[in-house]
Amino acid sequence: MTTYDWRARLQAGDPALDGGLDMEAAAEMRRRILTAVHQAAAQPWLWPRPLLVAATLALTIAGGAAAGRQLTPPADSRATTRAAVKGAEALDERRQLQFSTPGGTRIIWVFDPQFTIKETMP
Repeated sequence: MTTYDWRARLQAGDPALDGGLDMEAAAEMRRRILTAVHQAAAQPWLWPRPLLVAATLALTIAGGAAAGRQLTPPADSRATTRAAVKGAEALDERRQLQFSTPGGTRIIWVFDPQFTIKETMP
């Protein structure tokens, strides 16, 4: 369908081209519209929507808390992690953290456990 076709169809069905509505029909239409607007404004604010949102939020938080209790790691894995940290501290040697940026720059951080900061006053 071309642009001309749909515009021609709209213009062919337009009652305003034939002289429009008479005053009585226009007044009736205006009265009905204003009545509908006043009825919509007079309806009280209903609480089901805010209550539904609050209930959904409460259930989501409760579900997350219940899932968090179920997903706690077993006691033996926490003990293994603590032992690994104590073992690393006992080594007392330098460690490195190496990574490269997307641009290709390599960054190497050396962690020295014997390093101390000595400040001097000028």
